[in-house]
Amino acid sequence: MLRDLDLAIEAGERVLLVGPSGSGKSTLLRALAGLLETADAGERTGSVTIDGAVAGEQPGAVGLVLQEPGAGVVASTVERDIAFGPENVGMPRAAMPELVTSALAQVGLDLPLSTPTDALSGGQTQRLALAGALALEPTVLLLDEPTAMLAAADAAVVRASVDAAVREQGLTLVVVEHVLGPWIDLVDRLIVLDASGVIVADGPVRETLAARHTQLVGMGVWVPGAGAPDPLPVDPALVGVPHLGPPHPRQSSEENTRSAVGPSRMFSSLDCLEATRLTVTRRTATVDGIVTERVAARLEEPLRLAPGELAALVGRSGSGKSTILHALAGFLVPAKGTVRVGDGEDPARLAPVELARRLAWIPQWASSTIVTGRVLDEVLLTSRQLGDDTPGLEERARGLLETLGLGRLADADPRHLSGGEMRRLAIASAILHGPDIVLADEPTVGQDRHTWAAIVGLLAAYRAQGGAIVTATHDQAVIDRAHQVHHLDGQPREAPGTHGRPWLSGRNPLALLAGAALAVPAGVASPGWRASIVLLALQFVLAVAGLTSRRAGLFRPLRALAIRLLPGVLAALSVAWSTWLLGGRSLDLAATGFTRVLLIVLPSAVLLPFIDTDRLGDELAQRLRLPDRFVVAVAAALHRMQSFGDIWTEIARARKVRGIGISWRRTKSVVRHVIALTIGLLVRSLRSAAELAVAMDARGFATAHRRSWLRPVTWRVRDSVVVVASMMPLLLTLLFRR
Repeated sequence: MLRDLDLAIEAGERVLLVGPSGSGKSTLLRALAGLLETADAGERTGSVTIDGAVAGEQPGAVGLVLQEPGAGVVASTVERDIAFGPENVGMPRAAMPELVTSALAQVGLDLPLSTPTDALSGGQTQRLALAGALALEPTVLLLDEPTAMLAAADAAVVRASVDAAVREQGLTLVVVEHVLGPWIDLVDRLIVLDASGVIVADGPVRETLAARHTQLVGMGVWVPGAGAPDPLPVDPALVGVPHLGPPHPRQSSEENTRSAVGPSRMFSSLDCLEATRLTVTRRTATVDGIVTERVAARLEEPLRLAPGELAALVGRSGSGKSTILHALAGFLVPAKGTVRVGDGEDPARLAPVELARRLAWIPQWASSTIVTGRVLDEVLLTSRQLGDDTPGLEERARGLLETLGLGRLADADPRHLSGGEMRRLAIASAILHGPDIVLADEPTVGQDRHTWAAIVGLLAAYRAQGGAIVTATHDQAVIDRAHQVHHLDGQPREAPGTHGRPWLSGRNPLALLAGAALAVPAGVASPGWRASIVLLALQFVLAVAGLTSRRAGLFRPLRALAIRLLPGVLAALSVAWSTWLLGGRSLDLAATGFTRVLLIVLPSAVLLPFIDTDRLGDELAQRLRLPDRFVVAVAAALHRMQSFGDIWTEIARARKVRGIGISWRRTKSVVRHVIALTIGLLVRSLRSAAELAVAMDARGFATAHRRSWLRPVTWRVRDSVVVVASMMPLLLTLLFRR
């Protein structure tokens, strides 16, 4: 990745690090932070020191914002995530609340401190990561494309925040960006890496740009004033012909008027996509069990897309661009409005193969759609699922990879690519089979001039074949090429609608764990199924009391409880079957086994979802005096485990949109589907764990020998009530056995 690199950066210097996509910029930042050996495999020679000490050995000395900031989220709420670094360096508790508030204000993230981190958009997560780095009050600040996912106004706020922090605190700054212009006045030194990871230019920023202008443009660096390059000419034959066929050059006077926002519209007998005014809502559960529903996105104007057209969704970070794309793909059902593809079909109702023919999805984080273990197989996957045995298919796939600068990586594992390379791979995988529509979320982010020109040229070739594109983007050069531009409102849409605060919300995690644990001896000691039914009835009454809230009623909580109980019911049925089979086929014994298992699992299904993993860490460390590092690692892991359902859904969506179907009537198909999702979840979890380790160590966890804690531990009367109520089934069990 990097070769023969000899570099010295003086204290207080502000450095802009640039180079082609895949040149090793992110690797260099990890080296400067002392994190190369945290999760990465490879060989390293040489050394890195910060103020004379080995990089990574001084707690909080270096703040690092990763290229994919979502990988660095370590806590369940905005407040606790920002406080993670200060806790690691032992900052006094009294000083942390003001520091957290200040860090949020610095990056322009106007959110309640209790906002769940998994409810943030990509751009909001990016700013949260920067706030967490600034809260460390480091001496060195390392930023890997900190404004890549942000709208111009939000990016300006972030740059101003970085500039103010660097000047006020005298920080040393190293920032990686592809687009240089906005950073020129904020840095004083420019370092350029070539494609092989060798430094080819190093000096004062303006002088270096002037002296090396032609060379840098030739390398693909976005030199200020050079303008966007012309799209790369690409043979449309590399792209499959969409189902609806090529566009027809007919244009009405009305369309001539509308074309002021972009190129003239091309007609087909059918539109590829039609969406009425859409409203998409999301339900979010906070860490203390409160469920809120809010408007996540609105498409104010109808969207009607013909073959060959490009539509752009624009708006500030958090305005709902990605959410609208999910609705257009059929992943989310709009609260208002409808989406139709082709001849009026609802994408949410299409079978996987037909959905893959109709549309492709390029997500915000391109790693979401990776299914195979080889780059070339990834590109060919959907075509193979659609039964395409056209001669020359593999040659076209290799041609796409060559066009996008990935030809040399055809046999590589796609999970080992850089962020920019993954994005280009996702584009190739999306268009080889020629879907009618491509839904692309920030397709040009993280690209140099050459790869940008290749992407834009390839998408133009796809449109020439009759493909239509809806893109969420902040890239003005892409917006200028759009036939229609839809502006999404980035301001708060409306106050969240609260569905109630259950009685169990906010309870001490140890009380909840104790309540779940007390069910085990109650279930084991139950004398028979008749007594167990009485105990189950008592548990259900207690569950209703704990889940009740003034606003929400009981339907939604009980429906959610039933879903959580499903695995336990299946386990109980398995136990009942085994007991019946091995116990002389006694229905009495089978019923006893069934009810005993339910007695054990019901309280866990009720209580465990209300555990706040951050508070659990507080309790384990401060009340039970368990080792800090063990506690923090467990809390972070449990937080990530809570996202397994979302990851499972994301993998299932990726498989469906790639044409990988499932037949619910065929046991083998269901088993293969479950195994594939399980393996995908395992691979994603292992990769996520490695990234989490890097993110935690980047915020002082590796050297945190003595931590402080933002919140003190508390035990209230209601916590005792939880424990006492949970003991009641056990006490009744003992009475029944007399």
